[in-house]
Amino acid sequence: MDIEDKLAWYSEKKKLNKPALDAENPLPAKLKALAGILKAEILKPQAPYLKINKTCSIPADLLPNREIHLKMLTKNRLAQNIPIEKCLFFDLETTGLAGGAGTYPFLLGFGFYENNALRVQQFFLPDYGREYHLFKALDAFFRQFSFLVSYNGKSYDYPLLKNRFVLNRLNAEWNHWQHIDLLHLARRVWSESFASCDLGTIEREVLKRERTGDIPGYQIPQAYFDFIRRGVIHEITRIIRHNYFDIISLAELMTRLAEIEKSPCAVSDDTALVRLAALAYEQHDFAYFSSIVEYFTAQQKEIPHQIIRQRGLIYKKQKKWPQALADWQKLITVKAHLFHALEELAKYYEHIRKDYGSALEYTERAISHYRTLSELAPYSVDIQIRKEFSRRRKRLLKKLS
Repeated sequence: MDIEDKLAWYSEKKKLNKPALDAENPLPAKLKALAGILKAEILKPQAPYLKINKTCSIPADLLPNREIHLKMLTKNRLAQNIPIEKCLFFDLETTGLAGGAGTYPFLLGFGFYENNALRVQQFFLPDYGREYHLFKALDAFFRQFSFLVSYNGKSYDYPLLKNRFVLNRLNAEWNHWQHIDLLHLARRVWSESFASCDLGTIEREVLKRERTGDIPGYQIPQAYFDFIRRGVIHEITRIIRHNYFDIISLAELMTRLAEIEKSPCAVSDDTALVRLAALAYEQHDFAYFSSIVEYFTAQQKEIPHQIIRQRGLIYKKQKKWPQALADWQKLITVKAHLFHALEELAKYYEHIRKDYGSALEYTERAISHYRTLSELAPYSVDIQIRKEFSRRRKRLLKKLS
């Protein structure tokens, strides 16, 4: 048997062994059963996949504004208004966390606002080789939106989504969309408030929602393999439910972050307020910074030392010297801010008041404190501090001579 006869024989055998999608065997039984449980639509019978449609009604008082702002939280990366109806929330469930070409996204969930409700569309691929038809449809679907919103998507979901488009030879214009990864915004607010900023923690601590009966993320790939190999359905329904609530949480979190951007009063966590004050100071948003100070005052709470330090520097920029001096005097008694306060006081008396004697007094105090700390804990203070104050002392002595 020559090579042509062998190829013909294998080709004929493959045809005989391949299950035909005819009237007697139109679809795999496990897929029909799953579609029935989920009330899902089966698309492309020649390479079938499921489409699940759900609508989440949102109370009017919880609906986001038509346009939201995230300028400060995105560090000016998104300075423009963000129309909420142009946002597409997405989350993928995959066969692993490697993120390479072998990682297969078998469940793709999307959420978007429509008619004062959040509409969620999920697409389940019941086997390999079903992507092309889905991604071709998604290419057109995506063009309704301008922003793709994810959680930890920058390092995983977003590049994986782009790679699957490329592997399916679909040339989506990714420059058309801006990607917003809410994990980075959440970390800017709550990284010092919680041990972790994973979505489960944010749901529990910020959105005040606890999931029950949820499938752990590490079990998801195996549950999908069990569906393919043995037709196990019940874990797939848990994965789809898990993905659905991920999308809901994305939309809720973006609304919450927009509220925080608008007013720090949306945060009741003092540690998070300190983080927001630092971010506002960094972005030169002194009005927002002042509203945080006003919040602590109104609540009759002690203003955190870090905020006092930043406020003193703001007063310095605004040349409000009495207020700046008052803040620096408060920080002299605080170990963590002692050298900063003494340095600022020395600078003020040397350069603004030309009172070299007072400047030298604060400089000598700093050097004395440095010596004491060096004896008690030699590695607790930076030697650069001593060098800077020593240079200042030398210069002041020269001016006084």
